[in-house]
Amino acid sequence: MKYIREYKEKFEKLRDIKHKYGLETEELDKIIEGIEFYRVNTPVIGNFSTGKSSMINAIIGKPLLSVDITPETAVPTEVYYGNNKVYQYDKTGVIERRIEELPLKGLTVQTTDVVKIEYDNEFLEKIRSVNIVDLPGFDTSIELHNKAIDQYLPNSLAYLLVVSSDEPVLKESISDFLKELKEYNMPVYVVITKSNRLDEDELEECRKLLKKLIKRIYDQDDVTVACVDAYGRVNIEELKDILIEIQGKTGEIFINKYSKLLRNETRYPVAYIEDRMDKECLSTSRLELEKEKLEKRMKEITVEIEKEKNNFDRQAKVCINTIRDRVKTDLESSVATISAMLESGADITDKINSIVRRSVRIGINTEFEPKLKKYVEHIAEMIQIEFPANEILIANINTKLSGNIVEDSAKTALPIVLAGVGAVLAGPLIAVIGGVTGIVADTVLNIKNNRKRQHEIDLAANNLINEVSEQTVASIEGEIMRYISNINEKIEKDVLRQKEILKKSIQDVEIDISIEESNRAKTMESLEADLEVLRKFSEDNLEKEQSEEATTDEEA
Repeated sequence: MKYIREYKEKFEKLRDIKHKYGLETEELDKIIEGIEFYRVNTPVIGNFSTGKSSMINAIIGKPLLSVDITPETAVPTEVYYGNNKVYQYDKTGVIERRIEELPLKGLTVQTTDVVKIEYDNEFLEKIRSVNIVDLPGFDTSIELHNKAIDQYLPNSLAYLLVVSSDEPVLKESISDFLKELKEYNMPVYVVITKSNRLDEDELEECRKLLKKLIKRIYDQDDVTVACVDAYGRVNIEELKDILIEIQGKTGEIFINKYSKLLRNETRYPVAYIEDRMDKECLSTSRLELEKEKLEKRMKEITVEIEKEKNNFDRQAKVCINTIRDRVKTDLESSVATISAMLESGADITDKINSIVRRSVRIGINTEFEPKLKKYVEHIAEMIQIEFPANEILIANINTKLSGNIVEDSAKTALPIVLAGVGAVLAGPLIAVIGGVTGIVADTVLNIKNNRKRQHEIDLAANNLINEVSEQTVASIEGEIMRYISNINEKIEKDVLRQKEILKKSIQDVEIDISIEESNRAKTMESLEADLEVLRKFSEDNLEKEQSEEATTDEEA
């Protein structure tokens, strides 16, 4: 695609310039390699046995996905355009399989994390930037329910909700999931499967009902509803149109992502060239003074950063306690519902999962993210090393760095923390919930006195709430502290990169001093020419982004 080719050329040109001046290109190499494999996720969600796998087989025109599965043998499967390769990711590594081995049989979520299928297909080539993700039914396991959000949402453009025509309802687990998607402004398309079981009038009523149900959650009138039969023969083109529409939106997402990366990576060679040109007129003795000044500033920055880190660690612990209190309060407010569900023998896993995730999401958004943003902004301002006599350059670099780090940290904090919480809810707490459920079942059978029985059930519910709260907060604390540690590593790496660039600038100026005047003039011409290219990269797509941000602010 044209925009992919154009950005690859821009990054390669940037790499050539950095090579020319002996600047490291490790990050650029990774970015250039990743451009070729850029995809956005389109997860396919729904309850078990709604025909999701059959629908995907119909899209690609070949039965690559197994449809003869049970909840125990359902594993996430990704399908995208490629060279007819299959990768099975299990707990020990990656197994490469042949396309002829599909569909794979007998896999379980206990042993297999995901299967990835690259397939050379005319339609998949049309949507080559779309990664279709077949997720097991939400009634299969809470772990897969959480993975659908935590693992796939950060790089998703839309979700496909599959509903069977013989049960056109949104179960509580799906409704809760859609409510969470709404928090991220994530578009949802609806597909009705097995539509050949209904006549045209019944099918139209089914469409209207689902649109009405979605509107209650999303407040969206224009939700797209497509239909396929059990074998994908009815209106499969309508479903393909949805995927082509999603593909059309990937270009804008791609440009936004890679223009920011381009601007971010450009600031290092810009700093180098600007500083080198700025120091060309300095004497050897002045350059020695600049070296001393640089070392002194680096030491000051290290001390200042350490103070900010310690201060933020204290703030983070306050946030964690506040989130814990919120989780416990929200669970306690539902104790009557949880007790009633326990007494009736209903599965309370989804209910607890929904309450905890909502509490954590609100807590992260209202308590942690604002403090995280302020911390990163302070650090971003602090770590910029001053460039003598070039205040405009300092301001430009400060703005770009601060914007990139702050934006990235704010977007990634919640999914990462929730992924850790999701693992706890799907692991240790499942056993706790199962144990409490067993105790309550015995209580219901063996205690005949209503008042005493209710007391024991309420006690079990409260004990469960305490256990869930404690394990959840332990998970939150661990994930938040790991997240902060990762951010600090990025900050320290950025400081080091800037220091090395400025040191190299001074060293290269020292070399220039010993060169004849005519050759020095040529060097300056080359620096100016490269700087002109880099300045264009520094502004890549920036005007459009600023215009979109201004429009968003006005609408808000």
